[in-house]
Amino acid sequence: MSLDYTNSIPLHVQLKQKIEQNVYNGRYADKIPSERELMDEYYVNRSTVRQSIQQLVLEGILVKKPGKGTFIAVSTINDWLGSLSSTSENMEKMGMTPGAKLITLQEIELYGRLKKLPSWKRPTILKE
Repeated sequence: MSLDYTNSIPLHVQLKQKIEQNVYNGRYADKIPSERELMDEYYVNRSTVRQSIQQLVLEGILVKKPGKGTFIAVSTINDWLGSLSSTSENMEKMGMTPGAKLITLQEIELYGRLKKLPSWKRPTILKE
C-alpha cells in the first residue's frame, strides 16, 4: 500500500489519514507499527512518519510511550464504541426520570377466524 505522490496533499497528511483510517477500521488493535515498518509499508522517509504520528498524538488519537512504541489512545476506542448506556441511563443524565405508565388497556372482541387466535396473539388497544 503506498501513498499518491502526484497528489497535491502532502505525504505526511496522506499518511496521517491512512494511519487514522487503520485505527478506526480495527487494523491496528492496540499498537501501531514501528516507524521503520511504516516507512517500508508506505515508501516514505522517517520525518514524514514522525510528522504524521506527532499530529495524531496532538489530536489525541495516539499516545507515544518512549521505549515501547506508539499506542492507540484509550479515549479513541471509547469514542469509536460510542456510549454503551441504556435508555434509562441516558434519561437520568438529562435530568429526567425513566419509567413507563400504562394509561388504558382494552381487549377487542374478535370475530370469525380471528376468534381462534391464542390469547397472547390477540390485539389490544392502548390509549393515552
